[in-house]
This record gives sequence, C-alpha cells and structure tokens, in this order.
Amino acid sequence: MLSDLTIHNYRSLQDFHIDGLAQVNLIVGSNNSGKTSLLEAIYLLVNQNNPQSMIDLLDNRGEIALSKTSNLSHSYQIKHIFNNHQLSFNHNINIQSREQSPLKLQIKLSLANNQEELDEYISENELPILTLDFAYNSHQELKIPVYEDGTLEARIFRTRSAKSLLELTPPACKFLTTENTNFNQLSTLWDSINLTPKEDEVVKALQIIEPHVERISFTSSRNSNVIVKMRGHSDPVPLGSMGDGMRRLLTLALSAVNVENGFLLIDEIDTGLYYEVQADMWRLILETAHRLNIQVFATTHSWDCVRAFEEALEDANDSTIGKLFRLDSKYGKIRAVEYLAEELKIAIKQNIEVR
Repeated sequence: MLSDLTIHNYRSLQDFHIDGLAQVNLIVGSNNSGKTSLLEAIYLLVNQNNPQSMIDLLDNRGEIALSKTSNLSHSYQIKHIFNNHQLSFNHNINIQSREQSPLKLQIKLSLANNQEELDEYISENELPILTLDFAYNSHQELKIPVYEDGTLEARIFRTRSAKSLLELTPPACKFLTTENTNFNQLSTLWDSINLTPKEDEVVKALQIIEPHVERISFTSSRNSNVIVKMRGHSDPVPLGSMGDGMRRLLTLALSAVNVENGFLLIDEIDTGLYYEVQADMWRLILETAHRLNIQVFATTHSWDCVRAFEEALEDANDSTIGKLFRLDSKYGKIRAVEYLAEELKIAIKQNIEVR
C-alpha cells in the first residue's frame, strides 16, 4: 500500500505531496483541483510493467487525434499530460512513493537519437523526432516515438510496450471512471470469480439497493445481458431495467473483488447512487478493502457522499481505515488537507465545508 505520494509536473499537479494515506481515501475538492489527475498518477505508478496504462488514461480523457500515417489507426496527444499543457525537455514528470515499498516513475521527452528508435515507421510521411521515455525505478527505459506536435501512434505504443523488458509484477489495479463499464468488461470480471465465494459478495452489493436479489448471471445470447434472479419472481430480470445504481454497484463490487492485494481507483464514486444507499455502499467498500487488503482512492463532489463516508467510518470497527483529503490551491500550489474520522465527524456536525 502507498503511505505517501509525490508528484511533479503531471497535469495540474506541478509540485504536489500527500502523506498519511489510509487504506480507504476519499478525495474532495473543487473542479480542476487535481482529483482525477491524482488518481491517474497512482494508476501510472502502480502499473509498473504496463506502460499501456497511459493509453487507458488518454482514452478516458478523449485525448485522441487522427493518425498521421494511417486513417485506420489512432494517435494520441500527449502534451496535456505535462503541466501547463506544454511539451518541454526541462520539466520531467516524476511520480513516486518514498516510504513503504518505494516506487518511482519518470516520464520525459527527449530527441530521437537514432534510426532504431524509429524503425517501425514505414510511412514516407513526416517522421517523429522525439521520444517519450518511461523509466520505472532503476529499470530500463521504454522509448515511444513522438511527433513534434506531441502526437504518438497507438500501434507503436502498443508494440513497444509489448516488447518492453520491464520484468516486474505489479499488484492488481482497476480504475473506474464515470462512464459505464461495458458488458464485455463486466463479463470478464465475472468470469474471473465465477463459481467462487466472491460471487456472494457481488450479490451482497446488489442487495444494498434491492434486498430480493438472489443470483446474477451473464447471458451469451445474441442480446448479451446481465440478468438477475429475484426472490418471488419465476423469470430473471434484466439488470438494465433496475436503474443505473444497480449497474454502478455491480461494477464497484466486481472491480473490488478482482483486485485483492491491490488498488481500486474510483472517479466520482457516488455516480448513479442515491444518498440513502451511499452509507451502505461505503460500509461494503470499507469491509471489502479490509478483508481483501485493497487500497481504495475515490473522488466525489457530493456533500451527501462525504456524509455517508463519515457515517460508515463511525460504524467501522477501526475508524482509522479511512481518511478524507481535500485538495485546494494556495499560492498557486495544490495541497492536500487531511481529515481523520473524528475531525470529519466534527466538521459534518458543525456543517463545515470540506469539499
């Protein structure tokens, strides 16, 4: 687990440090305060042998451009990952955790030094002149060719990443955005726990909203779907007919039980969930994180979600399992303000704004 994090020049986080991280961390702050960027930095850091995690983040942000060498493939604009949206040889991205299980990632731009770095480009169009270099701890760098305007080819990124010699085995990590996880992704998660006791944990999550849920299944017919067996109903019910909250809870639960001993990152965790069920959702997250040794980082804009988090912490056997961190800007620098469970309880009672 991460106990601290230092980030330099990644998106809006120019010079950022946070420590005292808990097992379950709720991140709040105003728009553009760096909440999602913080989740992304963690995702990049802990995926130590998978530089393609960068592609996931660029896809999530929609930072996609038309390929320079083929209309059939994508390229990505990488200048936005650097502070101030500017390509620079002088401002490397550095993400590291210095205390427990030290981890370090450096991302930098450099000039392409030789043809070997460009040998997979067969087009007669403009050749890239830069490389985006990934270096994890003291391991070998991975160099990805980049055009002068900051675009890189998806196919080259994937090819170079697949050939990477980074012999590391990172912990499991799942990053949930506000977008719905598609059927194929959910089905893959379900297959990994099929016929195991973790199925019961997923059903337990759905029972937060609908107590009559008994079982769930994934169909493989022409109309692929998630169906739910309800107590008192002879026919299964499509999950899609039960509201966005059920799908969100299914996604949360499936993701959590698939990252045992790893990390779960959730942007806008309360998406699709009414306040009445959020405290139970948080109780499930706290319990699952403790039992499966998962470190959770979640963001929210919602005061209701903050109150539900505090309520769940108050009911927990050990309230130190969770903390709230508020990101705000002071003198142009984003900083993290920590709230322990007792401090959060006082703030809630006195209606002190912590978002």
